[in-house]
Amino acid sequence: MKKLSPTWLGASVLTAGVLAVALMQASNASEQKVPPTPMDKGQVAPKTAVPAATTAVVAGETMAHGCAACHGTQGRLGDESFMPLAGMPQAQFVRTMADFRDEKRPSTLMGHVAKGFNDAELQAMAVYFAAVKPLPVGVQP
Repeated sequence: MKKLSPTWLGASVLTAGVLAVALMQASNASEQKVPPTPMDKGQVAPKTAVPAATTAVVAGETMAHGCAACHGTQGRLGDESFMPLAGMPQAQFVRTMADFRDEKRPSTLMGHVAKGFNDAELQAMAVYFAAVKPLPVGVQP
């Protein structure tokens, strides 16, 4: 069994932080602007209203930045520990992530990561990674 290093742990924390920031930005961007309306005694309604159930789907590229800590910038890092994501076929990415999420594929970290994404978000990331050209063999990122 591979021993976890402080670098690996730091990368995991970084990944979680990047995902949290991306989702928070998406939530803020999804707020709807509404004009002020008069209320009783001269009060004014808030200038922004947030729908009760906001299900903003963040762009695949934005969500994919969270993968960079382990899989490299644009998913181009590939070694014995981390599979390269750049150029991965969409169906393979979605199936693999869904298997991690549904605990059909064993993992230490990816199961937790995958549970944070719905099917539409997995598909958006799959489209992004499929479009990224992998580095030529032997070229380091």
